[in-house]
Formats: sequence, structure tokens, C-alpha cells
Amino acid sequence: MTKYTNLKSVLKSSNENKFPIRFLLVLAGFSLVVGCAGASGDGEWASGNPDSAQGGVTPEPEVPEVTTPPLAGLYFSFKPGTQTLAYGLGKTWDGCDKEAIVRGGYDSDTKCGNGTVLPAYAEHLNKHFFGCVEKGSLAAGYSQPERVFIRHWGTYVNRNARNSSSLSMHAYARAIDIVKFIIYDRTGKATSVSTHVRDFKGTTAKFYNAFRQCWKDTMPSKCRPGQREYSGSIGIPGSELGGNSLHNDHIHLSFPFCAG
Repeated sequence: MTKYTNLKSVLKSSNENKFPIRFLLVLAGFSLVVGCAGASGDGEWASGNPDSAQGGVTPEPEVPEVTTPPLAGLYFSFKPGTQTLAYGLGKTWDGCDKEAIVRGGYDSDTKCGNGTVLPAYAEHLNKHFFGCVEKGSLAAGYSQPERVFIRHWGTYVNRNARNSSSLSMHAYARAIDIVKFIIYDRTGKATSVSTHVRDFKGTTAKFYNAFRQCWKDTMPSKCRPGQREYSGSIGIPGSELGGNSLHNDHIHLSFPFCAG
């Protein structure tokens, strides 16, 4: 994964000023557990407004904004500890942490919010997500990414998959529905990448295919065709990896059972 000049300078600054690692780790921030919708039109929470029916965690008081630079590798900001969900544990993603490289919000390009994912998925996102954004950007000819904002339609919500009697991957906190990537370079210039089938052309299609292939490549070798969502992401049917028409207006970025 490409390392950034700013991240290298952070580590250098940390060493020169002898900041204790414990102090820097406060950048994980705080967040609220919320339920999220998995598809357009059935949203169950607005960005920043928790659904008390999902998670049942009491909101915590706000804390002062942390301005210390992040540690290299703080791509997503997750609250320490876990919460008990319907089918396992969850980590709360603070999509509003200004020091994190990856931020996000529910159905908004600018308004941030929170979400919940499986702890193993949280770890996988921090290791691989931004690298796949970089590869997609390179394939599309975009500027080198510095940060990214995810417009999404949900993370954890205890429900069945659409048109199915089986539980959705969202019920296992193993999926994020990505509607748009808003990618910022070091100058602050923003490149908006839609994941809707109507926009699947030109550089957008190149980004989408490269991103999905990268995500699939992060899955362990034991993941094989035929296993549920083994490729990690299903979306636009016309893409190189194929897809599912139920997800032709977003990327259903999942962390399949075979991945851990």
C-alpha cells in the first residue's frame, strides 16, 4: 500500500517530539452505535441520529476535538471495545473523526455519521480499504488520494436480505453499502465516483473495476466461487466481476464468512 508523505512526517514528528503512543491512540475518537439501512428508500436512520432499536447503547457525551495528527494506518476510526449485536460483536465506526483518513455518512456527501461492523471486518477495512481506493484511482488516472469520504446506505442492521428469507450480510455486520466515493488529493481537490449503474462508464468504470478486483484480492485463498459473497463485493452486473441487479445503485462491500 502506498505510504503518504504526510503520514511519514507524522511518524517523524512523533519520534522527534517524543509523543507517547498512548497519547496518539486517543484518535480512535468516540461514536454511537446505530442501525443502518441496506438499500435506497428504506433508510432507518439519518446521519448522526442513532436508531435506539439497533445496538441499544447509551449515547456518550461529546469530548473535545483531538487535533494531534493520526498515527500512520489510522484509516478508519473505531471506538475502543465492542458492542453486542444480534449475531455477534460489533465495532463502532466514527465517520466524523476529522483526523481519520476515511470518513463517511449516511446518504450524504458532507454530513458524517456512525456505523457498526464486525471486529474482524473493521481490521480488514483498516488494512486494505484505502489501498484499494488508491489502486482504483491509479487505474482511472485520478490524482493520488489523500483522504476519502464514503457516502453510504448502511452498515449493521438486523434484517433479511431483500427478496429473501435468509439473513442479510448487514445482519452480521459484514457489509457496507457504498453509494459514492469522494476522493480528496493533497491540494483538497475532490473527485466524486458514483457506484450507480447509470454512471458505469469511462474513468468511473475503471475505478470501480479496479477497486472491486483489489478488494477481492484481499480475501484469503480459502474463499472460492460458490461461497456466499466470496468476492467481497457484488454490484453492477456489467462490471468485470459480474454482479447482482439488487445492487446496481451501490457497491455492497462485504466481508464474507470465509474471510474470518
